[in-house]
Amino acid sequence: MDERDMAAAENSLSVLFITFNRSDLLQIAFDAFRNRAGLDNSRTEFIVSDDASAIAHVDRIRSMPFDMHLLADRNAGLGNNQNKAIAAATGTLILQVQDDCEFVGDTDLMANAFEILKAEPGVGIVQFNDLTPHIPHEVRTLQNGTVYRVFRNDLQEIARNCDERPYSDQPHLKRAAFCRDIGPYREAVPMTVMELDFKRRVACQERWTVAVIVGRPSFVHIGAERSFNPGAIRSRRLARIEAVPIAGGIFKFGRPYAKFCRDWLRLRLGRR
Repeated sequence: MDERDMAAAENSLSVLFITFNRSDLLQIAFDAFRNRAGLDNSRTEFIVSDDASAIAHVDRIRSMPFDMHLLADRNAGLGNNQNKAIAAATGTLILQVQDDCEFVGDTDLMANAFEILKAEPGVGIVQFNDLTPHIPHEVRTLQNGTVYRVFRNDLQEIARNCDERPYSDQPHLKRAAFCRDIGPYREAVPMTVMELDFKRRVACQERWTVAVIVGRPSFVHIGAERSFNPGAIRSRRLARIEAVPIAGGIFKFGRPYAKFCRDWLRLRLGRR
């Protein structure tokens, strides 16, 4: 057994696929991960959590070889869908993946993530797509040369934009203990409110930090045009604005200063 297999065998892993009305994309995401992730020697369970999809999607989900099929009777939102999956997981580590994220990474990605958690007892979660390199962090390297960032928590009890804090609901590996300490996702609120609240809670505690493996994205979106996340739509809109010649550059240059002024005012006024 090589080092990669030994690292995988030391961990019990729950792989959670979160889905709603996109069973076609779920099938692609599920198959890609099982075929490429190199988890043959790990203690792995596969769980799908569905938020009351249409019956045709539910029938297709039932046909997929998951170890657990968590099917809802009524639509309760993304927060509830994620919470019920995490509650059902039995692994010490949890990989959380949205149904429109196809794995395109190297077969040693998971073993490297396991090694980061083993080497960094204060890291609670490893993100797989490097979305926030501008946030304060330290760069570290595993013995095999894998480079990763460990972000500093800002400890600021204020609302901030999605790209100003490192946690993301994009595919990530986290400790079950991290989930218990941070607590569940908010339910019965808009999706963006849920995500920003979870980002704030992660950033405003001192037990756990967020890491990310540096390099090309390990997961790609295969259904961006069918996203239910308004935050993702906003990000694509900002990217289009920034691509406009001259005006886009001015907009991109000025945004950090506008954010700084906004956060300063919120802090002074005591807004959360």
